[in-house]
Amino acid sequence: MCCLRALRLAVLLFALSAGWSTQAASRACVGVVAAGATPFWQEVEAGSLQAGRDMDVDVYFRGPSREGRVESQLQMIDWIEAHGCKALVIAPSGARIAQRVRELEARGIATIYFDRDLTGSMVRGLVSTDNYRAGQLAGQYMATKLGGQGQVALLRLQPGVHSTSERERGFRQAAEAGGLLILVDRYVGDDSQAVVRAVQRELEHLDGLFTPNSTSSRAALAALRRLGKAGQLLHIGFDGDQLLLEALRQGDIHSLFIQQTHAIGYQAVKLAVQALRGELQAAPVSIQLEVWQVERDTLADWQRARALELNAQP
Repeated sequence: MCCLRALRLAVLLFALSAGWSTQAASRACVGVVAAGATPFWQEVEAGSLQAGRDMDVDVYFRGPSREGRVESQLQMIDWIEAHGCKALVIAPSGARIAQRVRELEARGIATIYFDRDLTGSMVRGLVSTDNYRAGQLAGQYMATKLGGQGQVALLRLQPGVHSTSERERGFRQAAEAGGLLILVDRYVGDDSQAVVRAVQRELEHLDGLFTPNSTSSRAALAALRRLGKAGQLLHIGFDGDQLLLEALRQGDIHSLFIQQTHAIGYQAVKLAVQALRGELQAAPVSIQLEVWQVERDTLADWQRARALELNAQP
């Protein structure tokens, strides 16, 4: 009798397991590949997962531990394809991604880019910040705060990243048009020591600096604190993780241009699901999101408004 009960239990468990496997196999999924694992990408992930819940699809979110690792992204695409996903959302970190996208398209897998574009890609859509415009706004703000004169540093992230390159281009154009001299123009990545090397010699001649993303902003903040100049130079940064927001509150950063991170993830997955369901038009869809500019005096109002917006989303 004991053996019979055990046999029946085993059969029941097998049947349930088979049912779950069939259900999982029939459920649509979207693979999402970030460009890194910073707080920025964690907020993008939250938006992606929310879209998956709202649209009743599974979302597999992956990202390299360090920004810009194309090989890691390619491996993650392989993992997602092996799980049977017929749509991909990715922040492309290099030209090799475009080739893989073409291969995926030939196999019936639709791709959406988010955060950044990549020339030569065959994608169904793009969701990103209006990066050139955001850089322009930062340059115009810098020029206004410095009264149309002064010398500033443009601390770039790295070559080949479309999103930050557009912000850097927009900043330089607007800052120079506003009467400023770009005294330092260097790539610093996420290395605070690289920031020190970039600005130390010209420090006494600098009036401000611009950093185009969260990691470069954090690196510049750490460097300025080490040099005893945090809060003294007009530092305009980008993105709004907790460390940067606290620095803004303390006055060590003067202004942050903050992206709609949750919306970037949400809208990209939404487009991917629409592609899965045959609901997208043939022409690529482009969604360009505005940035929020936040200063110390407006930080509390922005945080309240953002909380209300997130709570209001479906």
